[in-house]
Amino acid sequence: SERREVRERLKCKSFRWYLENIYPESQMPLDYYYLGEIRNAETSNCLDTLGGKSGQALGMGYCHGMGGNQVFAYTKRKQVMSDDNCLDASHPRGPIKLIRCHGLRGNQEWTYDSKTRIIKHSNTGMCLDKPESTDVWK
Repeated sequence: SERREVRERLKCKSFRWYLENIYPESQMPLDYYYLGEIRNAETSNCLDTLGGKSGQALGMGYCHGMGGNQVFAYTKRKQVMSDDNCLDASHPRGPIKLIRCHGLRGNQEWTYDSKTRIIKHSNTGMCLDKPESTDVWK
């Protein structure tokens, strides 16, 4: 195509090259399967970090499509990441928290089935689901 020819003529580099060479301090994982929002099919709400940092619970909110707190990467290490934090299920019934990624699998390993569009916690086999109105976490 015309765009490809322009990129070749200008010797443009890939986004991966940019992350590795120009912006190596970026927390963007280089090896991921999916990047985007995590939307609940029933409510159409999206998983949201709510601007939280490591150790804080996540929330659900209107899918605004602007990225930011609603962008997650499903990595080749089976982690669901937001910046340098991962979804962590240390309690079998929740809440899911953002914890700094440690790469040790366990509480931070998830499987995603692209056919059913279900995210499951690998250790417990439990599905990532919306909180119920009766869920109270302290």
